[in-house]
Amino acid sequence: MAQPESNFYAVILAGGGGTRLWPKSRKKTPKHLLKLFDDVSLLQIAYKRIAPIVPDENIFVITHIDHAKDVIEELPAIPRKNFIIEPEAKNTAMAMAVASAFIHKTSSDASIIFLAADHIIKNYQRFQMNALASLRVASAKDVIVSIGIKPSFPHTGLGYIKIGKELEEESKIAQKGFVFKVESFKEKPNLPTAQAFLASGQYLWNANLYTWSSKTILKAFEKHCPQIHKVMVKIIDSKEISQSQIDKLYDEVENPNSIDYEVSEKASNIVVIPGDFDWSDVGDWKVVYDLKEKDSNGNVVVEKGTDFVNIGSSNSLIEANGKLIALVGLEDVIIVDTNDALLIVAKDKTQDVKKVVEKLKEEKKDKYL
Repeated sequence: MAQPESNFYAVILAGGGGTRLWPKSRKKTPKHLLKLFDDVSLLQIAYKRIAPIVPDENIFVITHIDHAKDVIEELPAIPRKNFIIEPEAKNTAMAMAVASAFIHKTSSDASIIFLAADHIIKNYQRFQMNALASLRVASAKDVIVSIGIKPSFPHTGLGYIKIGKELEEESKIAQKGFVFKVESFKEKPNLPTAQAFLASGQYLWNANLYTWSSKTILKAFEKHCPQIHKVMVKIIDSKEISQSQIDKLYDEVENPNSIDYEVSEKASNIVVIPGDFDWSDVGDWKVVYDLKEKDSNGNVVVEKGTDFVNIGSSNSLIEANGKLIALVGLEDVIIVDTNDALLIVAKDKTQDVKKVVEKLKEEKKDKYL
């Protein structure tokens, strides 16, 4: 991999509730801190993906105050000053804007790529080539760059990007791959619509892999979301900013939405690079099952060394919490056991696990959240 450019930065978004990964993912142990693959956290995996092309001093992390201590301990190579602590979760537009403003204070010529801490990408080298391409384009052009994922099935849980014409000049700047104008963003579709998107070959999954220069995103928020832009300017203009000042700035912004809603769907200078790597959003237990190695019966045991007795059962996931699990005559189930909660769900219903969390909230059973 080539040496990183000095004005290339990365931000790891270490937020999100992960309610579909309950009962392992909780308020105190959000999914980006779970060790579901290779005995390292999803957060550490995200760092390992970007570290070869962005130096540690240029990697920032934004996370919630409740998880800050654990997140900082997970990433000892990153300077302490590069951790931005949110007093409350206020969606992706706010998090990405605040991080961009902090980096702008360090370098007004910065180009920044944003990574979610709960994605799994199998081919690091291909991802890094696409990431460098997006950083080059964002550095040279006044555009917001998205890396879209070629859909492998008609996913109804993701948004889609409709590809427009190729931009030849931007493609030359990228050096690897092609750059296209974004024709439109599409919300999460129903199944027939998703099937039509897939068949057309004109759509990519929206993986929320954004890259921009700090100057470009400042202008975008000024035009499309002035209340967040005001916060960005205050951060940039301050010589030093304390945690109490950050807390006050978050109080100034009422109900901000996602970056797609606040900026991407409104902006005219959005381009997309089709990502040529395997990508998964670790959004529920079925995704964990799909990504893990299976035994000869198609079963997955999450924890190594777990005692598992199988009598005529197949295609299931078992997270046993150190206990012996015996499975008899079952197919396509997910079993997740913790000290105080047990989840049993059909594999094709794992998106509905969030409803368990909602019900626990309604019934004020906070100790299970």
